[in-house]
Amino acid sequence: MESTPLAHGSAWYPAGQPLPRQNLLDLTLDFDAIPLWEASDARTLLLSRVESKHLMTSRQCTRLLAVLADSCSVLEVGGFRTGAYETVYLDDQSFSTYMQHHNGKANRYKLRFRHYETSGDTFLEVKKKTNRGTTEKKRMRTEPSPTGFLPEQIAFLREEFPLDFSSFRPVLATRYERFTLVSKDAPERITFDCGISFSAGNKSVCFPGLVIAEVKYERGTKAPRALRALHPQGIGKRSFSKYCIGVALLYPGIKSNRFKETLLFLFRLSQGGAVTW
Repeated sequence: MESTPLAHGSAWYPAGQPLPRQNLLDLTLDFDAIPLWEASDARTLLLSRVESKHLMTSRQCTRLLAVLADSCSVLEVGGFRTGAYETVYLDDQSFSTYMQHHNGKANRYKLRFRHYETSGDTFLEVKKKTNRGTTEKKRMRTEPSPTGFLPEQIAFLREEFPLDFSSFRPVLATRYERFTLVSKDAPERITFDCGISFSAGNKSVCFPGLVIAEVKYERGTKAPRALRALHPQGIGKRSFSKYCIGVALLYPGIKSNRFKETLLFLFRLSQGGAVTW
């Protein structure tokens, strides 16, 4: 199986269709803006949270945004309301973190480098899904190294990542455009990911008409406003891991029956996507 280069920036990703930055920007014009410094507190970062994912078309997303315009602000970073997220996921030869998810392990992990185009920051991140249904994320600001983990990264992973990471290498890259809504009166935020593409080696697949919304909120709070707004449109909750779906799409020899229903729904919703091999 081919590996993905461990470097940030355009070298991670194949050439493809431009991301729909202007279209996304137009959708956020009706929202008040909240700057990054104001949103960077425990209430809005929600590093320990409950997540609810929802797949929809751009038309459904437009209707949802109209409902949320009065109750949410849009995150603005450096004057931009949208930004590209570039992520490289790492795993070992046995795809241990992928199989944890596929096999329904209660406490499971993902390991990734994430680059934020708007701010220029790159983080090494450990993401844990707990047996309580919450998601916890630990991260450090850093840069990838083509020769392996740096000493400070090793120290971080020894503290936060329980698997043997010495054999982990890049296996999947994702790229998408994101904008984030922050509730004005509750510990709740909603991210919208559009124009997602997956790549591994010389293979890639993108879904330009798909929007992945993720409602993130503190456990114990009342039903988030976004969830109440989704219900009338018939947009239900759907388990969706970008990493697992990307691996299932681009590594045909790997076990993926747990994700078959989601894959079929994804292709129906996006009319097949735009596949490049």
